[in-house]
Amino acid sequence: MGTSAQDPAGHGEGWRQPGQGPPAASEQGQPGPPGSPYAAPPPPPPPRRRRKGCLTCGIAAAVGAVIVLVVIVVLVVSVGGSDGGKDESGGSGSSGTPSASTGKGRITKEMYDRVRTGMTEREVTAITGPCESSAEDEVAGVRGKVLTCRGAEAFSAATFTFSNGRLAAKGQVGLGGDAARKGPMTKEKYDRLRTGMSLKEALAVAGACEKDSDTDVAGSSATGYTCTSADGLGNASLVFTDGKLTAKAQTGLE
Repeated sequence: MGTSAQDPAGHGEGWRQPGQGPPAASEQGQPGPPGSPYAAPPPPPPPRRRRKGCLTCGIAAAVGAVIVLVVIVVLVVSVGGSDGGKDESGGSGSSGTPSASTGKGRITKEMYDRVRTGMTEREVTAITGPCESSAEDEVAGVRGKVLTCRGAEAFSAATFTFSNGRLAAKGQVGLGGDAARKGPMTKEKYDRLRTGMSLKEALAVAGACEKDSDTDVAGSSATGYTCTSADGLGNASLVFTDGKLTAKAQTGLE
């Protein structure tokens, strides 16, 4: 079957002679065959989906910043935040023991234990009395503030960290007095502790330890314990997250 004069090369339907231009509107009901100058254009690419902001990333960053801030402040307090048991007039006991006036207006272990996460700053200071604001910052929309309270015992203090006006973490050093500075912890007991142990299992191995920090942020809770050796020169730090041992460290244990 021969090709028509209008389609000498046999291009088929949709072919037009040079100079004819595009098909008339009435002829555009159907696209031309593949390869035709008037074939249908390829479909547009699908619209790109915009990635939603990472809400949890911001929360995680804020929570991490708050917890790091607590750790830093507690460490600073434990190294040099106490006045070494000086009394109100600037004196000191001959054996390093606080005088009778040392504890006046300062936080005690009983006061510290009454403070609970979730309290407002006003509720906390109603228990502890006036404390010094030692740090304030805002990270990822979370306002953080740390109060440091001098302790009634020599070389003791407590810190309270607030997140958006509510107590998120607290920590203390030395509020338990001499009784808390000497305990049954040894290197052999420390080595038996394994991450994943429950609080009850770990304390059954370690013996008497003093709780020195509590953190409750974004639905997750963490507690810290310090376990001291009999000579008072060594100690172990244990961190429990949601009731399980997640970290441990020691210094000076034998």
